[in-house]
Amino acid sequence: MTAITLRIPDAMDKQLRDAAAGAASLNDYILRAVRRQMTLDAARKLAALAPLDLAGEGDAL
Repeated sequence: MTAITLRIPDAMDKQLRDAAAGAASLNDYILRAVRRQMTLDAARKLAALAPLDLAGEGDAL
């Protein structure tokens, strides 16, 4: 497991808390957002290394 320290500017606090209102906690909301972004970043890097021909497969990146 890798530890990540995330510093959120005070100016974003209210908007972030409002966006996370439906989540179990603010930490859970942020964690899911970071995981999603890390997955997208990794997928983009992989796609750039070895482009796959997925025509007709229904997969999109």
